[in-house]
This record gives sequence, structure tokens and C-alpha cells, in this order.
Amino acid sequence: MSIQNYIGRVLGVAMAPAAFVASALRRDRIVHPDGVIYRADVDPAAQHDALKPLAKRMAGTALVRLSGALWRWPQGRRRPDLLGVALRLRGNDEVTLRLLPGDQDLSFATSTSLMRMPIAALATDTGDFLDNSYHTILPYRLEDIGRVYLRLVPQHASPPGADRRQRLELAVGKKRAILRLELQAEALGDTWHLLATVHLRERLEVDENDFEFHPGTSAMGLVPDGLLQSARVEVYAASEAGRRLTED
Repeated sequence: MSIQNYIGRVLGVAMAPAAFVASALRRDRIVHPDGVIYRADVDPAAQHDALKPLAKRMAGTALVRLSGALWRWPQGRRRPDLLGVALRLRGNDEVTLRLLPGDQDLSFATSTSLMRMPIAALATDTGDFLDNSYHTILPYRLEDIGRVYLRLVPQHASPPGADRRQRLELAVGKKRAILRLELQAEALGDTWHLLATVHLRERLEVDENDFEFHPGTSAMGLVPDGLLQSARVEVYAASEAGRRLTED
């Protein structure tokens, strides 16, 4: 573990009590309080030879949770907000909300950086999940390549609908809810390279509160890197503990 990652873990431990109290008082997650969960198929599509092994590992079943960052649905439908995607890449084809060995969780938001979040919240189209690009914001480290960033880019526009959830459901029904998973790395020329396509197949009728995001996972070879990535592990765990303590 690098010194930066070690400091991040210490920082996360220090911040965990505040995250626990904030979630307990809100009686919900601090961010991304509720969303919708879809089963998805991930198809490898990397053209760069250095990325083909990673793309192959990602292939198979995935879970995709789409949500607003600050507000519950539908209260936040007309308020400025970021949208987020939690992508769970699976090491097997089981459709369960539990994290299993071989799974990796990646989180994306409609902002390219932490500093741009306030501006991005005003620029995000909160009425349409498929009218925004989603970025990991924080970096990962990939063996033989170094520090990388990821993004999800919708391949098609949504059909007309009453709200973002209906528009997404209609897009899935028309087999047009497809997200391009792309990677950027200085070692690869700092351009965006296609890794895979994520096809949303069906909405899961589950209690999405049972889905817990795990930012410290790295089963696909994408290792969370840096101070803030390391801090998230303890903060997310504390937030979930606070939510579970007060949930109905």
C-alpha cells in the first residue's frame, strides 16, 4: 500500500463517525439515496491490445444502479442534481444483490471532477438518464498501464416518456439502453479507448436498499488509487451502517 493510500484509509476512519451520524439522521444514504437496478450484459469491445485482457475479464453479467445524487425520487425530479451509475461487474452470472467473490464495483457521476460538481449539477439533465455521460472522477490503477479513468457514454437517445425512469424503461424495451464503457490513461495517449458495451436488459423487481456499494473492490484488476479512493472504503461502510440502524 502506498503512503497516499495509507493516509486515505486513516482519513476514512476519522471521517466514518460523521458519515454514520449523517446517514442515521437522514435515515438514508448520504448520497444516491434511491434508484433503479437493472441486469445488464457486458460485451468486450476493446481494440487496443493492452486493454483486451481487462475487457475480457469484464465480460458477462452486471448490475447497474442508476440514481440521483442528492434527492430521493420523485422529489428531486426538477431540482439541480448529479446523476450516478453504480456498476457491479460480476465474476459469475448470478443475479443477486450481494457482493460475491470476483465482483468489482465502479461508481460514476455526471461530473468530470470533484471541483466541477457544482457546475455539473446545473448542467446535468436530471430528466433523462441516457442524456448524460458518467465519469469515475477518482482514479484507478491498472497493471502495466498505470493510473486510469473510466467513463460511461450512452450510445442512443431515450424515447419520449413521462420521466427519466419511464424513458429508461422504454429504451430497455427497444434494446437501445446501451452504455459505452471507455478508459483513459496517460500511458495510452490520454485519449478515450473503448473497453466494452453495457446493455441494460431488464429492471430487477428487488428491494434496492439491499444493494450496498463496495468502493474498495478490485477483482477485475482496476485498483482504487489515491487518498480519496482509500478514504471512501470506511466512509461508505459507515454510511450504510447508519442507514441500516434507522431504516424502517
